Amino acid sequence: MYLFWVFLPVIAAFLLWNRSESPAVIALCLGAGLLLWTPVEYFTHRYVLHRLAPHYQHHDDPAVIEYLFAPIWLSGGFALALWTLLAAAIGWRHAALLESGTIAGYLFYEAIYLRIHSQAAGGALLRYWRKQHYYHHFADDTRCYGVTTPLWDLIFRTGPSRALAHASQYDGRNCDEAADPSRVAVQRRDKSRVQ
Repeated sequence: MYLFWVFLPVIAAFLLWNRSESPAVIALCLGAGLLLWTPVEYFTHRYVLHRLAPHYQHHDDPAVIEYLFAPIWLSGGFALALWTLLAAAIGWRHAALLESGTIAGYLFYEAIYLRIHSQAAGGALLRYWRKQHYYHHFADDTRCYGVTTPLWDLIFRTGPSRALAHASQYDGRNCDEAADPSRVAVQRRDKSRVQ
């Protein structure tokens, strides 16, 4: 069902392929790939996911675990396309290292995304991620596209709207309670009455 684990052997194979590279080159490429993940996450969420059925289903039923993960055809196809683009610029081997970092960023994103939508209590960072993401779900789905970082929302001014945050029922203070799937249906009914 959740096939995102198939990316771990891909990372291992890419690292093995580049074992003759210096540790500095490997670290630089992996770090650059992790950084590359952040705009990929933002632009994919903003311009691709909001036009595809699995993501609509996720917004309709955010507590359904099947809708949390990107389908393997989408994530795998996107990874292959990105690797091809990177290879055109820097060659296949270095592109594989950069892609490994990007895939690691994607796996981190999926883990965080699952945790955000779980009922598990969390510390300050998890509460912050939930607040931002639940704003996207329950207050305005045209804002707060970044999940792992608000950087691109800040740059493109798609962060939370202060006016909407004050006008809506969403205040972000009860993020752990909002993760409860039974509350999602109540919030959705309440939101539909307001509109």
